[in-house]
Amino acid sequence: WLDERAEEFSAGGPAGRPLLADMAWTAGVGRSHFGYRAGVVFHDAASLRHGLEALASEGERPKPVAATKVAFAYSGEGSQWAGMGQSLYESEPVVRAVLDRCDAMLREERGASLLDVMFGRTGGEGALDDPAWTRPAIYALECALGALWSSLGIRPNVVVGQGLGELAAAQAAGAFGLEEGLRLAADRGGGQRAEGTASAPPSIAFVSGVTGRLLEAGAALDEAYWQRQAREPAALDRCVKSLEALGVQVVMEIGPAAVLGPRVASIWPESAGGTGGPVVLSSLKRDWQGGDDFVEAVAGAYRAGLGVSLAGLFAGETRRRISLPGYPFQRRRHWIDLPDRTASRAGD
Repeated sequence: WLDERAEEFSAGGPAGRPLLADMAWTAGVGRSHFGYRAGVVFHDAASLRHGLEALASEGERPKPVAATKVAFAYSGEGSQWAGMGQSLYESEPVVRAVLDRCDAMLREERGASLLDVMFGRTGGEGALDDPAWTRPAIYALECALGALWSSLGIRPNVVVGQGLGELAAAQAAGAFGLEEGLRLAADRGGGQRAEGTASAPPSIAFVSGVTGRLLEAGAALDEAYWQRQAREPAALDRCVKSLEALGVQVVMEIGPAAVLGPRVASIWPESAGGTGGPVVLSSLKRDWQGGDDFVEAVAGAYRAGLGVSLAGLFAGETRRRISLPGYPFQRRRHWIDLPDRTASRAGD
């Protein structure tokens, strides 16, 4: 297909980009998705060709296992960097909507822009390292990433958070709304104690970063819990054991950088059968300039067998279906040849 359109792509200009986008749209939303699958992230026809050639040269692959249980792991302070989330803010309407809501609330309360601090437009990295901004910035970005994954059909079966990340985990679990959680993050970032924040019992499995255990059904994350959470160190080892006991197959790090995910992978308990740990993916990676780290994570989720709604990657775009090569089935014939009744009657 690429060879037939080599002239359209040879210049490397914008002319071929809509066609490639339509190709990706058609492959993503217009085809059945089987167990043996791959995801290729590309920028142009040349990088697509390279990715497909690398895929074709791979040896025999193990039998795919469709993952069904996903944990969202929310990272905390120390993962922030100036410019975090800006590429997704500019390209993804879902991310923009969440961050704009958070920015509007803090503009009203502080008279300053959260987005200016996050994207390094006000004071650069130094401003973002101020706890009064660090906590609401990370919280807002993590909520936006959670909403973005949801728009792709990926929702967690269980959530866990470390430090500040536990606030975003609680918001994802339905313990409180976006603005209530932001207020709690912002107040604590300023060294204050938030009071009167309404909290409901989590609607999905919630592994406590304080105890490392699954929160009991009906238990609420009240003010006393958050006071304890602010004082005590996170129990990551016990959290990971709880995730393993719950049968988690994919751990999706929700945060500005690949910080928590690698730690989870390194301490995951070895199974009795000698099988490996879960697939560990990171939504963002620090200082990645191309903005494709999230798409790489989507490709990883797709390869893991998750039911990714790829149409979500094209939010705000107008795409069209085009004719593409079909799936390369083996084309073996399995029909039963029936006797020639005409010849049989003629013989009679």
